[in-house]
Amino acid sequence: MNKLFIIFISLLTIFTLDSCKEQNEEQQVSAIKTKVKVSKIEYGYIPDYIQLTGKTVYLNKSNLTAPINGYITKVNAQQGDIVKKGEVLFEMKTPEAYLMQNADSLPKTDYGKIKIYATVNGRIMNLSITNKNVFVDKGSLMCILMSSNDLKLQVNIPFEYNNLAKTGTECKIILPDNTEITGHISKYLPQVDEASQTVKLLANIKTKQFLPENMIVKVLLDKSTKHKAQILTKKCLQTDALMKKFWLMKLINDSTAVQIEVETGNQNHEKVEILSPEFSLDDEFISEGAYGLTDTVLIEKN
Repeated sequence: MNKLFIIFISLLTIFTLDSCKEQNEEQQVSAIKTKVKVSKIEYGYIPDYIQLTGKTVYLNKSNLTAPINGYITKVNAQQGDIVKKGEVLFEMKTPEAYLMQNADSLPKTDYGKIKIYATVNGRIMNLSITNKNVFVDKGSLMCILMSSNDLKLQVNIPFEYNNLAKTGTECKIILPDNTEITGHISKYLPQVDEASQTVKLLANIKTKQFLPENMIVKVLLDKSTKHKAQILTKKCLQTDALMKKFWLMKLINDSTAVQIEVETGNQNHEKVEILSPEFSLDDEFISEGAYGLTDTVLIEKN
């Protein structure tokens, strides 16, 4: 009898110790917290852009031509130079004056000298006369001046988006080096390209940077209606493999986060619109450390 009692007590002790050990292990596991970073909701607007193609053009080009038959005596211009209106670019003389100037037996005089001035502020392109002491005929092209104030962007837009191309509409312009500048639609050209069924627009460009003519750029026009929406960093958004279900890990207190399914709207590389449900500006969501977490988890904010 005593032996049976001793065996019973021993088994009871072992069982109790095992139970306590399991409970301690469970408590230790349950006490493990995931370290996370959090973000909050803000209100704003994410545009929905359509991408178009544009080309830089200079509308005002001034051709400087020789006013007489004669010899070039001075060249103050080089290809690509920036010049101001009224600046002397060339000097020339009539054939008679040029011969008198180069004759040793005749007195030197400025008779027959003609100065040719820049007609606009701009940049010299297509310089035809580079050397002096050459003869040119009247009307010969000497250079082309591109007016610096007449840089425009020519945009081809599908006719179906014609309603977006109103005068004054702002557009985002992305240059080949990924520099972003802004512009505004300034003129609508009433002509449709027969092959592509696109309409040509002209836009003013806001930049002090020199842009060469015929440079191809990207033009972004916002096609959505501006609205006030809940905006959250895209790092908070979780999704399934098929990208049909989206959810956030929302903190319900300082140490617990739960999974909340959401409906999304417009988004870009950094942020996403949350259409529903409605959240408070004080609500916090896991932005780093949420991957693989279950519906309800213990967390610790970094």
